[in-house]
Amino acid sequence: MKEVDLIPIPIDTLHIGTFVQDNIYAHDSSQLLIKAGTFIDDRILERVKHLNGGKPTVFLAGLPLKSLAMPQDEMEKRRKALEKATGYDKIADEAVDYLSETAKNKSVDPVKLKVISHMLSNWMGTASSAIVLTLVNALAPVDEYLQRHCVNTAFLNGLMGKWMGLPLEAVSRLALIGLLHDCGKALMPHSILNEHRRLTVVEYEVIKTHPLHSYELLSDFPEDVRFAARGHHEKMNGTGYPDGLANDAIPIESRITAISDIYDALVAQRAYKEPRSPFNVLALLKRIAGRELDERLVNLFLTNIPKELIGKQVVLSNGTVAYVREIDYDDIEYPIVNQFGERLKTNETLYCTSMY
Repeated sequence: MKEVDLIPIPIDTLHIGTFVQDNIYAHDSSQLLIKAGTFIDDRILERVKHLNGGKPTVFLAGLPLKSLAMPQDEMEKRRKALEKATGYDKIADEAVDYLSETAKNKSVDPVKLKVISHMLSNWMGTASSAIVLTLVNALAPVDEYLQRHCVNTAFLNGLMGKWMGLPLEAVSRLALIGLLHDCGKALMPHSILNEHRRLTVVEYEVIKTHPLHSYELLSDFPEDVRFAARGHHEKMNGTGYPDGLANDAIPIESRITAISDIYDALVAQRAYKEPRSPFNVLALLKRIAGRELDERLVNLFLTNIPKELIGKQVVLSNGTVAYVREIDYDDIEYPIVNQFGERLKTNETLYCTSMY
C-alpha cells in the first residue's frame, strides 16, 4: 500500500448501485473491504459497515504515484462495460430507435415510447444518484450525442424529482419529459445537427424552432407534458424562446428540464466543442441562477451533485489524475483534490478538465 494514494472518504458516500473503481479499505487501512470493479448491493454495504466497526470513514486506494490518465481507448472500453453492467446501453439503444422512427415518420411512436418509458421508470426506481452521474459525466462518442442527451436529460430530471421528494410516478413523468424534450430536433436538417462548427445566426434560428416541433409531435400527449417540452428553453427573465415566458409562467417541469439540459449538453463532447468539467458547469449554473434559471431548483441541484463527486477521480489540466476531496460551494469550479498524497486546491492554472 505504500505506492498508492489512500484517500479518506465518508462511508455514507457508498450507496447500493455504486460501481467501485478502486479498492476500498477499512478505517485503519488494514483490511480490504471492497475489491475494485465491484457493484455495491445491500449485502455488500451491510458487510462493509459491519467490518468497519461503525467508523464514519473508509479509505479509497488511489492510483500509483505520478500516474497519468489512461489512454482514450481504455477509457472507452471501461465506459462501455459500465453501461452494459447498469443496463444504460439498452435504454440508449431504444432511444436511438425512437429518434430514428420519429425522424422517418414525422411522428412519435407511442408503442416505442411506452417501452422506453417503462425501462426509464424501472431504472430510476433502483439507480443511485452516484451511478446516474457517473454515466452522465462519462465522455461518450460525438456521433451518439443526441440520443444520449435525451437519455441523460431524462435521468437528471428523474434525480431532481427524487431530490424534491416526489413519488415515483411523478419522478417517472419528469424522466419521460426529459426524454421527449428534444424530439423536435429529429425534424431539423441533418446538416445543421451534425455541423462541425458553431452555427450561423440563420442556422441557430432554425434550431430554435425545435421546441415548437416537439410540441407538435406530442399532439397525442396531455397538454401539460407538451408545454413542458415546449418550454425548456424559456428563461426566468423572459428572454428565452419560443414564447418569451418568465418566472412562474414557465411550467416547473420545463424549469427542471432546462437545468438538466444545460448540464448534460455542456459536459458532453460535441463536434464543435470540447467537454466542460462538471465543476465548470456547476459554476455556470450558479452564475445564471435567478436570471435565466429557477434559483431554488439550481440550489437543489448544486446541493446534491457535489455530494456525489466527492471521492471521484478527475483528470487535471496537466494530464494527471486526482481524487476530489472537498468542494466549496462559494468556489465550486475549483475543488480541493488529493494527488500523490498531497492536498491541492485547483485553480485557473491547474483545474479539472473531466471526470476520469
